[in-house]
Amino acid sequence: MSPTMVTPAEGALSLVYLPQAELPAMAGLIEERGLGAVGFGADQPVDLPRSLPRLGIATPQMQPAEAVVEIWMSTRRTSRGRTGAIDWACDGHHLFGTLQTETGSDIRSATGQTYDSLFRFLDRHGYPHLVRIWNYFPRIHREEAGLERYRQFNIGRQDAFLRANRPIAGALPAACALGTQTGPLTVYFIASRTAAIPIENPRQLSAYLYPGEYGPRSPSFSRAALLRSEGQTTVFISGTASIVGHESLHPGDAAAQTRETLANIAALVSVLNGEPDGAGFTLADFRYKAYVRPGCATEPIQWELAAALPAATEVLFLQADVCRQELLVEIEAFGSRSP
Repeated sequence: MSPTMVTPAEGALSLVYLPQAELPAMAGLIEERGLGAVGFGADQPVDLPRSLPRLGIATPQMQPAEAVVEIWMSTRRTSRGRTGAIDWACDGHHLFGTLQTETGSDIRSATGQTYDSLFRFLDRHGYPHLVRIWNYFPRIHREEAGLERYRQFNIGRQDAFLRANRPIAGALPAACALGTQTGPLTVYFIASRTAAIPIENPRQLSAYLYPGEYGPRSPSFSRAALLRSEGQTTVFISGTASIVGHESLHPGDAAAQTRETLANIAALVSVLNGEPDGAGFTLADFRYKAYVRPGCATEPIQWELAAALPAATEVLFLQADVCRQELLVEIEAFGSRSP
């Protein structure tokens, strides 16, 4: 991957995956316009401006072979700071932030604490609209207090939404929740001064309407979020898997799960393009990140992606536990277009 591999349309917000070795050459631009950086492995990325929010997440990189850093950029000069445990950067319209909380044996309380802090922070800093959030924590499938840790996480998250008087259906951020090898509950997020439009998938039951068989509380996220600002349409597609309705399909078959996941993403793109002033997105307008369950071979997933996507070689593959044990792969996407 090279520094030129940014989202197809330049605009207020963009995403680039830079090889670690190329960071020094981009240091000046990142110092001026960088919002945040994420490395994949336990250590934080290095050779970055000291004030830039950054995280290292214990999701080992599988592809490409050369380690890369996820960098979020603005076209404006950014300002940065630290409030409590939150490192942040903003450009006047978007805010990027990071937050980590030790979970111990109580992921529910740790999640509630994390989201309580996050919502207070967003309201006080004038970026009240949570658009996209990434959640990572260890032992996602382990039972804790008689309930799987992922399901405990969903309780803690929804409790925090309720305490903050935020909706628990409809107007929710795009999101993902993945299991890591080690580490605390690690969150990074993008918020905005203006509200995003939540997008749901006609092939899937909205996650916030899942029946009780998936846990006492439903997951609090939208399938995608569409944000319009400064002549740019930006789309965040949540972690997407082989689920139709509310049921997991093709257990044990990574290739079939990938095809179903891509069908779900294509359905979301069709809905996006049906919005007023739709931007005419195609699958080629997105950058993709694939999470693959440990022990699952990447080759079948890569073959299916190559058949469906014109730039499949640019997909970032990470090793992580997907939220349902029968799911082998989850894919998320980011894209932007100008009118």
